[in-house]
Amino acid sequence: MRWTIGLRNLKTGLAICICVIVAALLRLEYPFYAAIATIISMENSVTNSFTAGKHRTMGTFVGAIVGASFALVAPGNAIYCAIGVVIVIYICNVLKWNKSISIGCIVFLAIMLNLDVGEGPMFYGLNRITDTLIGIAVAVVVNLVIFPPKHEVYLQKARKAAAKKVAEVFDQVVERGETANLKGLRDELNALEKYYRLCKEEFHLTKDQNATMEQIGEEIESYRHIYEHLIIVWRLVNEPHPVLHMHDRGDQSIVGSIDEDISQRIDIVYNYHVNWIFNELQQLGLPVPLKERIHWAPDLQQLPGRAI
Repeated sequence: MRWTIGLRNLKTGLAICICVIVAALLRLEYPFYAAIATIISMENSVTNSFTAGKHRTMGTFVGAIVGASFALVAPGNAIYCAIGVVIVIYICNVLKWNKSISIGCIVFLAIMLNLDVGEGPMFYGLNRITDTLIGIAVAVVVNLVIFPPKHEVYLQKARKAAAKKVAEVFDQVVERGETANLKGLRDELNALEKYYRLCKEEFHLTKDQNATMEQIGEEIESYRHIYEHLIIVWRLVNEPHPVLHMHDRGDQSIVGSIDEDISQRIDIVYNYHVNWIFNELQQLGLPVPLKERIHWAPDLQQLPGRAI
């Protein structure tokens, strides 16, 4: 359990403070809506903040237009509320604004149900759009200026951790024949992919940085293939073959011949995957054991469930 307060948490609080101050200076009637936009738009990257804000803006426009139109006819009418929500969802689906549906419905209902007597629906809808834009702007600016996310640093750390884990697992499985933490390797690769995606989505990548990201993408793909091959190697060593449990039935000489044939085939498959991983690690420049120290054909007779 983590007891520390993260930067994103602190930046959200700061953004809310700024948002409320701006709302007071501009004398916004409902700063609540601007604050909601700020919270929703405060993401783990500047690009994601902008994207979340964009979805909220699009939904707000649809909800405000439909809500103002219905409120001109009968604000607060239950049947019109139901029909209006259906229309908002339909419009967002047609425009492929799926992530804007929820906020569009919320804004529509805010106009239909919160409209004061004598207040103009169009003016109220315009204010909701203004509130949203202010909240989004505050979130994006705070995320960009105040301790901007350094995903490149985290990406490099994740690359080093993944490379170390891949070499470590290969050494455990192939050279020493030990039980390896394949789940830990998968978690390291997932973290690496997470930071890779965040870096790819940011605005500030230059041409050279884009080339580097392509190289890292190929590196991640290699790690994924290595992981898949390691899974196969681990299963060959640790999971008993069903045919190798025939010793209580039939002629022992026939069974022994079958066992030997299967063992030879498993050796061939095992050596193929180990050799593939070995060559891939060399191409990636990772430390690998000497070939003569690798168990190219494990003694299947001594493995659990395979003793003859």
